[in-house]
Amino acid sequence: MRKAALILLMTAALPGCGREAPPVVPAAASSALQASFPGRDPALRRDAAGNLHVVYVEDREGGAVLSYRRLGADPAGPVAVSPPGLAVSAHGEAAPVLEVLPGGALVTAYPVALPGKWKNELRVQRSADGGATWSEAGLLHPRREGSHSYLSSALTAQGTVAFAWLDDRTGHMGLHTAASPDGVTVSAGQTLDPETCECCGTDLLAGSKGDLWLAYRALEKNNIRDIHLLKASSGTGFSPGGKLSDDGWSLDGCPHTGARLAEAADGTLWATWFTGAEPGVYAASSADGGGTFTPRTQVAAPAGELRAVTHPEVGTLRDGRIAVLYEAVQADGSHPILARLRDPATGTWQSPRPVAPQGSYPRLAGDVVAFTCRTEKGTNVVVADWAVVEKGGMGWTGCSAEAAAEHHH
Repeated sequence: MRKAALILLMTAALPGCGREAPPVVPAAASSALQASFPGRDPALRRDAAGNLHVVYVEDREGGAVLSYRRLGADPAGPVAVSPPGLAVSAHGEAAPVLEVLPGGALVTAYPVALPGKWKNELRVQRSADGGATWSEAGLLHPRREGSHSYLSSALTAQGTVAFAWLDDRTGHMGLHTAASPDGVTVSAGQTLDPETCECCGTDLLAGSKGDLWLAYRALEKNNIRDIHLLKASSGTGFSPGGKLSDDGWSLDGCPHTGARLAEAADGTLWATWFTGAEPGVYAASSADGGGTFTPRTQVAAPAGELRAVTHPEVGTLRDGRIAVLYEAVQADGSHPILARLRDPATGTWQSPRPVAPQGSYPRLAGDVVAFTCRTEKGTNVVVADWAVVEKGGMGWTGCSAEAAAEHHH
């Protein structure tokens, strides 16, 4: 691996246009945020004013498009972000990304399908007016025919957006980066690892002290596919990293589930991931900025009626608890989202608790949780404050347990 220097290159962007539609309808009467609307695979960020911005995929008659909504006291949308003619190919493991710049501008990026098997490219757009209109969809990388996906992003201490993804420019899927200060100018990018696991998502995290971490599933000798972590400090490129945990998982294939990172209020770095070596969802923490990690803790594992666990998410709730969310597949075909919470005072993990009766790819943004659920007509995006989950407000409008069970069978 080699250090990455993020060199900015100029690209052009032109104003785009959105569309008007009815506002978000709450899933249930509540003083806390609780919304459900058609779509899937959300990315969400709060701005300095407390508004919650969401981009997500809508499957329409003419194909999948990227859409935007603003939730909270000043709701807006939906607005079409991706221009006509682009076939958005984002999905749960390769979802769109969204960042809010210091001045309030929004930057999103997402994969778009190209002709040919597993061919796609990454597009990036900016909104300077609160999501009402969006710039032209520029390329996040040099134009080439190939595979580009499994994108992640983070807002650095310098106020630029860092991007990481996998593409096959080396003849194999590998790890690459770029950066943008504004969603218009984009760096040439660097290759950090020329050969990685082919289809597991990457995850970038910007720390409070200026550090930037990047987690991905590597490909080592004997098909070992463990999670690796890279780190860049303020003003420097990424340094060669190491494993989060020496799981030793050998697999002739791709598990389609990457790692997730979060930083606690005290600066502790947390990671969660799935491994098939002693199968389960695991978590570990680092008190020295990612230099060393605690031995892994098993958060969830298949047992009895619980047939599988996958696609974990980690975050820090407002009260300091660490939350690890994950999908569970039950013997009866149900597919709930469950959570384990860690008490910061005692360091103990509470018993699994329900987050949603069915859903996939949970995401946390502070005390807000979002996920995709199945409906009789397709999929819905569900967004809610953690307080709604704590109070047992699980009656998500439109989500169908029958549709989810049929899908997973």
